[in-house]
Amino acid sequence: MRTEAITLVKEDVLSLGRMVDRMVAEVTRLLKTDSSASLSFVEEQEEKTNELCHDIEEKCLDILVEKETLSAKDARTLVGCTIIAAKLERLADHANRVARIASWASEEEIAIPPELSEMCAAVHWMIQDVLLSFLTDDADKVQEVLQKDSRVNYLHDLLSKQLLSDLGEQEQAKAHMKAQFLFCARFLERMGDSCTSIARRVFFIATGKRLHSS
Repeated sequence: MRTEAITLVKEDVLSLGRMVDRMVAEVTRLLKTDSSASLSFVEEQEEKTNELCHDIEEKCLDILVEKETLSAKDARTLVGCTIIAAKLERLADHANRVARIASWASEEEIAIPPELSEMCAAVHWMIQDVLLSFLTDDADKVQEVLQKDSRVNYLHDLLSKQLLSDLGEQEQAKAHMKAQFLFCARFLERMGDSCTSIARRVFFIATGKRLHSS
């Protein structure tokens, strides 16, 4: 019975991850100024992720307070699920912020730096990788996530330098929008960090060992 309950919690975490995955895919389309992309979809999903994150935490706590003895793996899984759910919820928050800025830029007809959509696409792939590793207990997949995060960090640094170099030379509206793009880059960089943190947590659940930063 307890094994079934833990399995259901893991399924909830995967459902949460898939919601965030769809959000990030939509944000990538917004950053590419796809006219069919929807800000309202991202905002609606963000609210749902908050609710599901809370549900997962409550379910994990209910299992943990039971008197039955948990195996080390089950304990790692339950604690890990609450941490992963919280990080996925934070990913959704950042995705929502990026979506709003992208929508604003499109309304103002200000070109969005292509590096932002490239960063978002990389984060999208990272989310898919961490969800697959969580589903399959594949500790080896973690290294792929860490490699993709290096690309996100590189694009963040590159774009930040580009935006800052000519920020003061722009007319006020464009300068303000470029400042928002800096926030966008930072949010996406944090999303990449959250993915690597989830990957490290998956590695710990699967192996019982900590994967330290190199």
